[in-house]
Amino acid sequence: MSALGRSLNLGLVVIVVLLTAGTVGATMFYQYSVDSLDQQNEQLRERNEALEEDLSETRQDLSATRTELRELNNSLERTRGDVSQVSDSLEDTESQLSSTQSELSSTRGELQETENSLEDARSRISDLTATLDDLEEQRNRLENQIDDLEADNEELEATNDRLENRIDSLQSEVSRLEDRVDALEVDLREACAGYQDGSEPAVCSGV
Repeated sequence: MSALGRSLNLGLVVIVVLLTAGTVGATMFYQYSVDSLDQQNEQLRERNEALEEDLSETRQDLSATRTELRELNNSLERTRGDVSQVSDSLEDTESQLSSTQSELSSTRGELQETENSLEDARSRISDLTATLDDLEEQRNRLENQIDDLEADNEELEATNDRLENRIDSLQSEVSRLEDRVDALEVDLREACAGYQDGSEPAVCSGV
């Protein structure tokens, strides 16, 4: 009987422990659920406030959009009146576009030819640049030669001036001597005129 009592008491203790553990677990789960729901409710309230702000802005945008729509409808009515003119203009434009496309095709061919010519010109420019460098070197050499020649020319001009002065002096001397010769010839003729024929000295022959 005492053994059976002890078994019953042990069973009751186990049942009490299990019930106590289940109650504690359920309480903790309930508390966690409540906390989680509180957080979700707070998030939902914040989300609701943000949505209300978005709704207010959306209503304002909707009002502005309606106003713009009315203006667009008015503009559309005015535009419809211009459709016919635009259609005619479009036909003209299409015709011009076709002509322009033909011109564009021709222009592309000309552009290709121009690019080829440009490439040839660039090559020619490169050759001419090299030639220009050579010519500049030659010019520098010639300028140096010109400087030397100008210096020689200055010396020659100075020499020429001296020679011209000498020539002028000699010409003056020749003129003086010619005058002297003329005067001597006059004196000789006068002297020879005083002799009898046949008695004049040899110097008078031909005078």
